[in-house]
This record gives sequence, C-alpha cells and structure tokens, in this order.
Amino acid sequence: MKLSIVIPSYNQSEKVISNLKEKILPFFDATGLTYSVLIEADRSSKEQIELLTRSLPELGAQVKLDEVEDRKGKGWAVQKGILHSEGDYVLFFDADLATDLSVFSLMQKDLGKYDACIASRDTKGSEYGRKQPFKRRITHWGARAIIKMMFRLKGVSDTQCGFKLFRLSVAKKMAQKQLTMGSAFDVEYLYFLQLNGYSIREYPCRWQDDPDSTLSKVAASSLRFYKDLRAIKRNKEHYLLSQEEKKC
Repeated sequence: MKLSIVIPSYNQSEKVISNLKEKILPFFDATGLTYSVLIEADRSSKEQIELLTRSLPELGAQVKLDEVEDRKGKGWAVQKGILHSEGDYVLFFDADLATDLSVFSLMQKDLGKYDACIASRDTKGSEYGRKQPFKRRITHWGARAIIKMMFRLKGVSDTQCGFKLFRLSVAKKMAQKQLTMGSAFDVEYLYFLQLNGYSIREYPCRWQDDPDSTLSKVAASSLRFYKDLRAIKRNKEHYLLSQEEKKC
C-alpha cells in the first residue's frame, strides 16, 4: 500500500520544514506504510522557495517540492498535488497541522473500505484545542448551514476540515473535473463523490487553528467562496461520470 501526501504551502516554509522534521515524517514512518510527500508551494516568494529547496536533502528522498503559480489558491495546489501523485491513496492536509495527525490512525484501519476518509470537527468525539473566537464560530456554522441546504451531502457534517484521504484512482477523476481553485474545492470534491456513488467515511479529530496561518486568511474570502458554491451547484452535469469513466 503506497500513500502520497500533499501539503499545500503559502509563505509557510519554516513551519513546513519544522513540522516535517518534528512531526510529519516521524509519524508516517511509524505507520509502516510506503509514502512520499509533495509540498505544493506558492512561488510568489523566491526566498520561501529557496529555503524549502535548501532543506530538501536533509528531509529525505521521499520529500519533493513542486512550485505552484502565484496565488492561484489552495484548491489549485491540491489539484496539482493529486494529479502528480502515485500509489494507492492520496492524503492532503494543511502545513500548520491544525488537524492533529492522530486522526490518520483511525483512517488507516479502514484503508480499502472507503473511497474517501475525511476528518471532521463537528462529528461526535471531535475536540477543539481552544475555544474558537465568536466571529469564526458564526462563519463556520453559517457556511455549514448553507452547504447543507445547497448540497445535502449524506454523512458529512464538516466539508471544510483540511485533512482528507482518497483512493487515488478516484481522486484523479475528481481532480480532473475540478472547476474551483479557492476554498470551496472541498465541497466540490465531496459533491463529485456523492453524485457518482463513491463511499465517504467521516472521522472525529482534534483541531486547533493557527491564527497566523495564511491559508486560514485566504480561506476567509467569503465572497469568492459563495460564488464558487453557486458555480459548483450550476455545473452538476459536469461532475457526472459515464459508466466507462467509472471503470477506468
């Protein structure tokens, strides 16, 4: 069983490097899986790219760097990572490790059972590392209510938690159909899976946001987010796979 790990990074080189050394690589070494890591880094900062490039030899041969076009969005970075991935499964999570890696231990037990395993901050057993600010809670619950009303995703309580594992053969079909490059891409992925009858399992996680995370600030662009939701809903037919496409 081979796992590809995609980590989108926007001006977070130091954090990515330290988290890889201290947390990510030791954790996945202990799983016994064959794995590789692909850092999808925004190339808008030459200094950030240079820092990552210099650090690659000490991180090991399983860690690769791919430069993403300037500020195209997290969805663009994840899409590129999925399309460049190899193996049986692909996992993506945020560079700040807002979602504790321990949720993967639950997912690993179910490898082979589901097409998608997703972490949730809202399902029974989930924990928040600290109480969220009132504004963030209102934004989260408001977005959740709108997504639920528009898409009625079965068995999904939290579309936006940034820790998701997919069967790679399914993920590549999903990424090829992707239209949105901002933070609504999570909804797009799950909508695609539901429309085409793929299985999804949700897992409780421990989550603590990083107030300095640039990805969180980009994701807070609510106007683009809701425009993208409408675009996803309008393009339902686009996401439907033919029987031949499903077999590939």
